[in-house]
Amino acid sequence: MRKIYFICFLFILNNAFAQKKEKLNPIAVYEKVWQERNSDARLKLIKTIWLDDSTFEDPSASIKGSVALNNVINEFYKKNPDAILTSGSKVVKDNYVTWDWKILDSKNKLIMAGRDFARLNGKGQVSKIIGFWDKEVTLSEAEILQNLEIDNYKVVAKYYECLFKTKDLNAMATIIEEGAIYNQAEGLPYGGRYVGFSEWTKMYAKSAEFFDLEIEKEPAYFSDASKNEVILYFTIKCKSKKSGKTLSMPISEHFDVKNGKITAIRPFYFDTKQFAEFLKSKK
Repeated sequence: MRKIYFICFLFILNNAFAQKKEKLNPIAVYEKVWQERNSDARLKLIKTIWLDDSTFEDPSASIKGSVALNNVINEFYKKNPDAILTSGSKVVKDNYVTWDWKILDSKNKLIMAGRDFARLNGKGQVSKIIGFWDKEVTLSEAEILQNLEIDNYKVVAKYYECLFKTKDLNAMATIIEEGAIYNQAEGLPYGGRYVGFSEWTKMYAKSAEFFDLEIEKEPAYFSDASKNEVILYFTIKCKSKKSGKTLSMPISEHFDVKNGKITAIRPFYFDTKQFAEFLKSKK
């Protein structure tokens, strides 16, 4: 008997899940509608879930019909061409669905956020949607840190590009904070503590007297955005100007970044002693 009850319970549970999934289908299409940039393709999509008397209301519009909804979305993208829609989990009750949403720009900056309520007609179509805007909403701490991490990566990537690819020190200077500190290992011929970008350039020039360098393995990026720290891990291949010998070595460079500028760098060589001996060796 217990087995029969259990089977019945599973049947009821599966049926409930199936009903919820069926109700969420038009909402999934509705979200795709907002993600579609092509007006004609969007209108075709709207008509699969939208009736002539379906309505949409939010603080900016009160409209009826598929063409009117398409026009609202067109106007939105004219004002926010790089907008990206994200949405939370859906709550379903009878023929109503509600969920939170956020709209970010291409740099993950918050444009607006709110909550939508949808009334379904039970036939896979939307009868009405009411959108409420939340003007007090902010990005979560995790989202803020993610954005900071992305911005910090861009700063460090520009440094790497300027130093090893384009050799453009003028461009590099724009992302170095005044008084920034570069700590080179004391055991190297150009080791020491360099303060300010003008001192950094002297260190670059001095290091170039000892070797020619090429990147053997492009960098991997790591970050702790809460500490404003970015770490690069890459492999260099050097040719000593004194001995003509070559050496490959992994390097880890630790960057402190604040307000879009580098405030400190400390490189770590896989074997600093070996690298120093390599640079000082003679033919």
